[in-house]
Amino acid sequence: MQRNFTQDDILLYIYNEITPEDKVLLETELQSNTALLNYYLETRQTLLALEEIIEEPSETIIQILNEETRSSSLEIH
Repeated sequence: MQRNFTQDDILLYIYNEITPEDKVLLETELQSNTALLNYYLETRQTLLALEEIIEEPSETIIQILNEETRSSSLEIH
């Protein structure tokens, strides 16, 4: 069975949400379709990079929040 795979199919494949039948067909297609393979590789690389991003507030933000907290606690008493 011939099937035209899309970028959405690649995402489903990456997240293991593709049917077993489509998985086999897609893996076969990736062996011969350079454009689709490149999209797969670039997407995997991007998703792995996104998983490594750890956001933390800057020291300035932490200081401001601490000052606001101290200021608010003094007002209550």
